[in-house]
Amino acid sequence: MIITCPRCATRYLLEAGVVRPPGRQVRCARCQHGWFQDAATELPPQPQPMPIPIPVEDPLGPAMPVTDRTRMLPAPSALQPPPRFEIPQPQPMSTMPPPGAVASSNRQRARSRSMMMMMVGGATFVGALLLFFSLPGEIARIWPASASVYSALGIEVNISGFKIIASHSQELNNSVPVIVINGQIINETDRELDVPKVRLAVRDQGGKEIYHWTVLADQSRLGPREKGTFKARLESPPADAADLEVRFAKVDE
Repeated sequence: MIITCPRCATRYLLEAGVVRPPGRQVRCARCQHGWFQDAATELPPQPQPMPIPIPVEDPLGPAMPVTDRTRMLPAPSALQPPPRFEIPQPQPMSTMPPPGAVASSNRQRARSRSMMMMMVGGATFVGALLLFFSLPGEIARIWPASASVYSALGIEVNISGFKIIASHSQELNNSVPVIVINGQIINETDRELDVPKVRLAVRDQGGKEIYHWTVLADQSRLGPREKGTFKARLESPPADAADLEVRFAKVDE
């Protein structure tokens, strides 16, 4: 059986039975191309040509038809078969990539992971900055140490979650001077909070505190965005009182 490589046209002579139905995978020894070779249908052998009788002259007698002596001529030689080559057994195609491709793929994956980590880190940092500057009060309540950072940046923070609006006036009660303070407390958060005590302090012209006291609001708890009130009075204030400070009392005050 003669087969021909479809890529480089090299021909090979195979022994009978090498390629059985329905066929098999073979590979060219010259160009390493592999293909599926169908089994060839075996044809019946060609009949050998009959010998051709040739008349010869008898040197001992007159010429006469030669009927019983003939000389056999060799049959025409058949075409020379193509050279025989040993075809190696078909080998399975390797599915493993070359080492260089594996190293390149690993480097590409490492670069992709590094880029992804940088993008995630950058997005996290930007998100943290936006949160830090958009919710200073909430951040300061969760992380009290951040209040000093906000103060250094010139950002006013409200750790308590409440806002105080106060006004004061002076009046006389039986010829005794009295400072009257009326205030409003606003819950600026979206949750219910306990209202802390209100601390009031009288200061002199230099800002030095002279006297202070605390009062309770009219409501002990305020819901989200709810408002409350408080009132305070100070009879016979110090003579050098020049200023009044109103704020929420700290835990230890």
